[in-house]
Amino acid sequence: MSNQIFNLENKVVLITGATGIQGPEHVKAFKLVGAIVVATDIKDTEIILDVTSKDSIQTATKKIIEKYGQIDTLINNAGATGKYATDWEQIIKVNLTGTYNCSEIIGAMMKQGSIINVSSIYGLVGPDWSLYENANYDGKPMGVPAGYAASKGGVIALTKYFASLYAPKIRVNCVVPGGIFDNQPESFVKKYSTKTMLGRMANKNEVSGALLYLASDLSSYVTGANIVIDGGLTARV
Repeated sequence: MSNQIFNLENKVVLITGATGIQGPEHVKAFKLVGAIVVATDIKDTEIILDVTSKDSIQTATKKIIEKYGQIDTLINNAGATGKYATDWEQIIKVNLTGTYNCSEIIGAMMKQGSIINVSSIYGLVGPDWSLYENANYDGKPMGVPAGYAASKGGVIALTKYFASLYAPKIRVNCVVPGGIFDNQPESFVKKYSTKTMLGRMANKNEVSGALLYLASDLSSYVTGANIVIDGGLTARV
């Protein structure tokens, strides 16, 4: 991808959840087009940012602005994983409240630019439970917790709320990925792939293109929108 096309040279991009499944790919993609990427997470990053803590968000944001002068793009990528992935309260706290906290606090400190939230197709449609029958991943049964679906649906609603609140200064949009291949069991991958029009799961780097678009001036008239990246899964009846 050309940095001339996306025009993100020296733009300051703050990414939360930068060490997760998709985070490293997003960091790589924005660096390739010349952006100044500030990768944050609850550990293993230069700047620590816990989306569930308003104090942590404020501290991290002040450090970033002191160093770079501004934040041009916020990508709310943090999500509950591991042992917290089935806990209703923790999922809501990270996925939904965390997105709200960052959008409210960091958005108020942005002069202009773009906020991009990360939702899921399960914020749009209910799970097809046949996909998860007898499926295990990392020694645990696979599935879609209710808290995950509720939180991701809430992220879509929050996107529209903040798009209205921050217009016209800041554009706020949402990407809605479907299943991303991460070494899930072969049987699950095969079943899932048959549900998509493209016949496969997404690769980890296939969401980043939409983020680049939404962060750039190519999307200058786009706000309050959801871009679904699911290989056509939710478009098929």
